[in-house]
Amino acid sequence: MKTMNVIVAVLAVAVVLLHGAEAVLYTVGDDLGWAIPPGGAATYAAWAAEHSFVVNDELEFDFAEGEQDLALVTKDDYESCNTADPLHVFQEAVTLQFVASDTFYFTSTLAGHCTKGQKIAIYIGAALPPSPSPAPGPCPYSTYSSSANENRPQSTKFVSHKIMARGN
Repeated sequence: MKTMNVIVAVLAVAVVLLHGAEAVLYTVGDDLGWAIPPGGAATYAAWAAEHSFVVNDELEFDFAEGEQDLALVTKDDYESCNTADPLHVFQEAVTLQFVASDTFYFTSTLAGHCTKGQKIAIYIGAALPPSPSPAPGPCPYSTYSSSANENRPQSTKFVSHKIMARGN
């Protein structure tokens, strides 16, 4: 029976380790969505400061097609609200998954929207390093008991080096 418990415990730890961490989905601006914020640029800056984004998290930019857009821009263009040459423009609501650690800058290319505060800088932190490997389980033929170690949860996160966009 002890051998069966050890096998079940090893399989349970393997499943947790192989599963990895789940991405967290955030809606930018929560109920406001992606729009000209009533409180100016401080609105989105405060929203971003309330969250700790990490690699693999997903940000949903929710807006009505034709009424807003979303532009990925450089830091300089973000700070000056220059939308003449964005890196990429999304014309409809989009969910972005971040698979690299960096700061990403977004605004709207529509006239006056950036200067009215429709812009956000998002820092994506590195994924946490994998948890250390669990200590080997007891030998099924040993009289030593390590039941205190059998119930410790284990987790791991995987890192990739891309950013991808998925339309809603």
